[in-house]
Amino acid sequence: MTPDVPVLTDGTVTLRGLTLADVPGVVEQCNDPESIRWTTVPVPYAAAHATDWITSAVPAGWSGGTDLCFAIEYDGRFAGSVSLRPDPDGNAEIAYGLAAWARGHGVAGRAVSLLLDWGFDENGFAVVHWRANVGNWASRRVAWAAGFTFGPTIPRLLEQRGERYDGWTGWLGANDSREPSTRWLRTPELQAGRLRLRLWRDDELDRIAAARNNEATAHFLPYVNQPFDALDARWLLGHTRYEASLGRRLNWCVADRDTDLGLANLTLFHLDDSDGSGEIGYWAHPDAQGRGVVTAAVREVVRWSLGPDGPGLHRVTIRTAGTNKTARQVAEACGFQHVGTERSSYLLGDGSHDDTVVYDLLRTDLSRT
Repeated sequence: MTPDVPVLTDGTVTLRGLTLADVPGVVEQCNDPESIRWTTVPVPYAAAHATDWITSAVPAGWSGGTDLCFAIEYDGRFAGSVSLRPDPDGNAEIAYGLAAWARGHGVAGRAVSLLLDWGFDENGFAVVHWRANVGNWASRRVAWAAGFTFGPTIPRLLEQRGERYDGWTGWLGANDSREPSTRWLRTPELQAGRLRLRLWRDDELDRIAAARNNEATAHFLPYVNQPFDALDARWLLGHTRYEASLGRRLNWCVADRDTDLGLANLTLFHLDDSDGSGEIGYWAHPDAQGRGVVTAAVREVVRWSLGPDGPGLHRVTIRTAGTNKTARQVAEACGFQHVGTERSSYLLGDGSHDDTVVYDLLRTDLSRT
């Protein structure tokens, strides 16, 4: 064991020094696909790598004060590692990784909490920084739960096996709250007759791209890239997940319940507004148009949004171009009321301006849907 490493525990998770008995666990963790995806460990990772890390790199980090690394122990087993890396300014950067078998039990959150207590209280760090590759949602969620404030996404911030990747950033001060500063929204699965509302999957990028490559999209949603390809679809899915992590937006794939084919998309956004309202947007794949798919999906999301099981909204809004007959028909079929028109305020794909028509539905109107 690395000498002079304190033992920290909350009764469920223990942080301690690494020992050679941890070699098999380190090898297993580092060869897990998620670890390979987000870390800089050698691939494949062998027992010799783990032995050298435990007997050389880790002790050097402690003796030099550059990397204060602990083993995470859970259920009597090595479950991962967590470390603080001090800088000359009295701050530190946090890093953590967890074995696949230990995920989903709150282990990483407990380990990070123990380490932050020790770092702030015993070492006097002023600020702890966090960085992760864009897309590393597991790491981001642990940081969110610990109370980190998220900063800018920095292009090409992180190097991994000879490539540069965009990086998320965050920080936590010694006197900051340890509670999340935003809501992290989870998209519920909903049923609407023959439809199932769920998250889009990564294997549906081509389906999304095909749905957004059409004349109506180009005309009424001019901010959507045309042509819209699989890379754009991947960005879209990442962006909607990012917005959910900030409490702003929920997004559903509207799928056929029997075949699971994605038919349409529905978004509920502006959920971070303080007035208890939200806005709905929608689009459909060409082969699903005219079949009542979007209307049925909007009805269900409205029912959930304004009902006791949803986010507690009292008002849902739809805004669209005055000449977008299809979108207006959906709003009116779902019981929304036309409450206003903003003249010449909706930019169209040809550069001209249309009126913006505004519809809303109140919780007290729910019986109409």
